[in-house]
Parts: sequence; C-alpha cells; structure tokens
Amino acid sequence: MKRFYTMLAFGALSLALFITGCASAPFPLAPDTETFKGNALTTFEKENLNNFTTFTLSNGIPVIVKRSNASQVFTITLVLRGGSLLASPQTAGYEQVALQTMTRGSKDYTYEDIQTLLDETSSALGASSTFEYATFSITGLQKYQKTLLSLWADCLINPSFKEQDFAQVLSDAQLALQSKEQDPWTKTAVVMNREFFGQHPYGNVPEGTMESLGAMKLQDATNWYAQQFSANRMFIVAIGAVDPQELRKGLESSVAKIPDKKVPLPQRAPSFSVSSRLVRQEFPASRGLAYLRGDFPAPSPADPDYMALNVGLKMISDLFFNVVRDKYGATYSPAAYIRAFPVNYGSLVMFKTKVPDKIKSYIDEALADFGRGYCVAIDADTAEDPSARVPIYEALPTYKALFVNEYYQSQETIGQQANTIISSIINTGDYRTYLKDMTKIESLSAEQVQQAVSTYVLKGPITWVVTGSRDMIDAVPEKDYVNPSR
Repeated sequence: MKRFYTMLAFGALSLALFITGCASAPFPLAPDTETFKGNALTTFEKENLNNFTTFTLSNGIPVIVKRSNASQVFTITLVLRGGSLLASPQTAGYEQVALQTMTRGSKDYTYEDIQTLLDETSSALGASSTFEYATFSITGLQKYQKTLLSLWADCLINPSFKEQDFAQVLSDAQLALQSKEQDPWTKTAVVMNREFFGQHPYGNVPEGTMESLGAMKLQDATNWYAQQFSANRMFIVAIGAVDPQELRKGLESSVAKIPDKKVPLPQRAPSFSVSSRLVRQEFPASRGLAYLRGDFPAPSPADPDYMALNVGLKMISDLFFNVVRDKYGATYSPAAYIRAFPVNYGSLVMFKTKVPDKIKSYIDEALADFGRGYCVAIDADTAEDPSARVPIYEALPTYKALFVNEYYQSQETIGQQANTIISSIINTGDYRTYLKDMTKIESLSAEQVQQAVSTYVLKGPITWVVTGSRDMIDAVPEKDYVNPSR
C-alpha cells in the first residue's frame, strides 16, 4: 500500500490534468442520448442529474449550474474555448497574461478595491489558461454572492488594463519561466515539451516563452481582448450554493452584454507524431544527479482505452517503485501517468537518479513483469514480500478501488467539481459525461488494461529526455532508448 500512496504526488497531477480539453463547436446543454435515459442510470447518476440546471443567456453563452447545499461556498467560472490552439509561437502566453491582468482592475474596482474585498470576504478571483481553454473564476461564500458576482462580471466586461497591472502580471509570468530554467526537473519538462510537441499546436504553451513574453506589450493584451474575447467561445459553470434563477438574473444584466465576435474556433489538434529517441540536456549545476522523463501519445478521455490505461499505469507506477527504487535504489521517485487532453499524452518519470547509465534496464525489467501479465502484490496476504507478483486479473479489483478513491478525492472541493464538469463539456460536449466514469472504471477487464498498456507503452514510441551534468548525460546509452527491447 505504501508504494501506491507514495506516488500520489505524481498521480494527483495525472488526475488533476483529467480536467482539460476542448470542444470545437457549440454544444447542446442537454443532448438527447440513450446513455442518460432513465433505465440506464445508476442511483449515483440520478442523484447528481437532479442537481443540474441549464440555460442559455441572450448572447448565446450556455450556463450549467450544479446545486450543492453541502456547504455555503460557491464558484462561478467563465470558460473560453480555444486556448493555445488560437495562439501562435509569437503570441504564446498572451491570453493568460491578459486574463490575469483583468483580475487586477476594472471600471468600478481598482486593484486595491479588489484585494480589500477579497480579503474581507475570504474569496478568490483568478484566471488560468491551458492548451485548449482558459478560465476566469470567482469563489466565495454564498452570502457574498451578489457582491462577488458584480466584481467578477465587471472585470470581464470592463477591464481597466492599467499599465502597472499589466507590467506586474508580465513580470510574474517571466519570473515563473525563469525559475523553470533554474530547476533541473522543470527544465526537463521544458525541454520535453519542446521536443515532444515540436510544431504541434500544443507547442504554443499557455504560459508563453521568454521570447513571446519578452516582446509582449500592453497593447497586445488589449488587442487580444478586443479580438478574441467573444461570446461564441464561452460557457459558464457554476457550482455550490447557487440559486439558478438569481444567477440567471445577475448574468443577464452583466456578462450577457459580451458580444459575439464570431471568433473562428479551431478544429481538434492533430495526433502526435513521435519516434523513440533520446534527447540530452546539460544542466551543469546538477552534479551527480540526472532526471529522466519519457513521453508517449495516449488515448483521450473520450477513448475506450483511457480508463484502462489509467489503471494500468497505476500498476506500472508500483512496479517502477518496487524494481527501480526498492530493488536497485536507482531513483528517488518514479511514476507513470497520462493527462487528459483531447489529443493526449503520458509520461514515464524517474525523478533523480545517480545511475542514468543503468536505469533504463531497470525500467525495462519492471515493464517486462507487466508484459508477462504480472503486477505488484498489494493485498494484505502477500504485500509483505516485496518481490511478490500476482496475475494482473487478481490485483485488478484492488487497483480499480484505489483508482476510484483517488479519482473522487480529486473532486472534493467545489472548484475541483467545477473543473470535472468543464472537462466533460470540453471533451464530449456533454456536461454529464463524467457521471459515467465510475461505471467505466468498474467494468474494466484485465485484458483491456493489458492491451492498453501494451499498445501505448510497451509497443508505442517514447521520446525520452535526460537532464543533468555532462558526465551524467554522456553516460546514458542511446541505443537503450532508440531501439528499446520492450
């Protein structure tokens, strides 16, 4: 059990990134699908469906409300579809900087006004951007909802875009990028993104690059707002202690004023085209240590293989921990996980190693166990023997239970629940799709799990990046990665 929970730092990231994606056309609020007709619904699904209310604002923005009286907290999120797919290498990061500047001031609220109000009400106002969408959210207590909705809406409708606010946001964004360059592990991720994405639209990373941000001016932020801030890109998700009728009234008098500029939305990004290869990145300060990461194409959340691969990679993570860390002491923290973009990818991670010349053979040893149909024994009777292996079908019920628990733990807060609903909309066009995740996980067979891992990991191409001091990275045998014996 300890092996599984040690991976939560990476596993939580995997599940957090389940909340991503993009639909390329307007979606119906309540699609008439057989999947959600009465006889096919579980009690869990019925109870959750009863808490939803949907409506469309006069400017065409769809709104999805999920009521919850479990607490007096609410969150309201405006989502802009497109994300990095609407950017270019020259404008990467512009959307995120513009949205974060909008959180700092509007026609009726100065930065000082906003901070005072947020402090007094214990609330949060924030914006973020991903490969396929961006968000602008307000979270707080229900008793302050009217006041906070006015603040949130004014920042959206009448952003002030003051030079000092823009300069601060831009400086923070540049400092964040610089910090990535100064840490060997985040540097590994930066290099991997560059090598793995290449000319793919995801290469226009949401946080931008030093080159794109270095060239950005306030006028670029205001131009983005004038050209890209359009009702046809948007939908709204509200969750928690929310009265749908009161919310509708408030939204109609505010964000319903956002015009439809008919911004062309991008089609789905193309699939990744990668090859098995090794990229070396020198990091002189990382003396005596190396960092290894391998990325591979993976199924999207809408793909039948998605849940199967998620569960399979939990088994792989435990095998890595058992073999690479426990048996050989070759890494500080290993992991295997996938994300959840419409065009998806995953990672095999070896965080800190002193034996980069040998670690690939240990990785292969762990993968070979899975390839033979075995995984780590994690039940109470056999877990005391660290070398114990059991057939995948025997361990599968336990792994499914662990995965379900972790998955729903990642939806404990209303913000996390809102992100899950956003994910359903982005990936399938239906806000209800996530309600079927439990059924998908529970119905998995050992054959499905083994086949998914075989297709995407054991037999699929993997791009590897190793970062470290020159003596560390030069010792890595390229043949182990270019022509792997998996």
